[in-house]
Amino acid sequence: MTRILAHRGASKEQPENTMAAFRRAEELQADGIEMDVHLLPDGSLPVHHDDRLGRTVPEGTGSIYGYTFEALRQFSAGAAFGEEYRNEKIPSFRELLEFLKGNSLYLNVEIKANTGFITGVEDRVVAMLREYHMEDRCIISSFNHFILKNIKKRYPDFQVGALYSITLDKDMAEYGAEWGCNTLHADYHLVDQALVEKAHSLGMAVNVWTVDQKEDIRRMLELGVDCIISNDAALALAERDAFEKEKGESLI
Repeated sequence: MTRILAHRGASKEQPENTMAAFRRAEELQADGIEMDVHLLPDGSLPVHHDDRLGRTVPEGTGSIYGYTFEALRQFSAGAAFGEEYRNEKIPSFRELLEFLKGNSLYLNVEIKANTGFITGVEDRVVAMLREYHMEDRCIISSFNHFILKNIKKRYPDFQVGALYSITLDKDMAEYGAEWGCNTLHADYHLVDQALVEKAHSLGMAVNVWTVDQKEDIRRMLELGVDCIISNDAALALAERDAFEKEKGESLI
């Protein structure tokens, strides 16, 4: 069955990458969550998507790497979504992992590595995942495929997924296999039956993002992708349930 992950938590209903969004994903009974993590110069691992403040944290400005985690926690990570979320803060990776101890949600960790001078983020992330015994309950994805290659070399028991939004003028299934990836994390616009079949034949899964419209969710289900990452987790779950019911009825 295709897995449904809540993109940055249940981000259609709650402020993205906040504990409110992650708790809502659990309430919806999503299979898991997708989230983003950075390594700051102070050694902290904040859960946040953008490398600059302003969009979801309008009280702050400039690069996220110019702040300590303590300074970031002074800002609201929810007020831009709605004043009732003013008390939502940027979570730490540890705070998220503590939350996951109490449930069975699968975790997709997207490593952000946009600084060019902070290295070792993958080692810090893997160490914390090991501390919380998440080895068999997570996948690490990134647009920085060198990070993924390092993880597979040093920590082969971890699953990694290559994020991409362009095809790089390559056979992406073969590319993923060459880089030792367990999954392709593709923009859903780039996914067709041939890619899914080729990836599966090479032992890789196909996870798609960010699929928020009913017709697109249905098409991905029909293609047999392994995971749908959606801002609208409730819709994706409902569509999967309907699809599985129809498939079951067709076998009767």
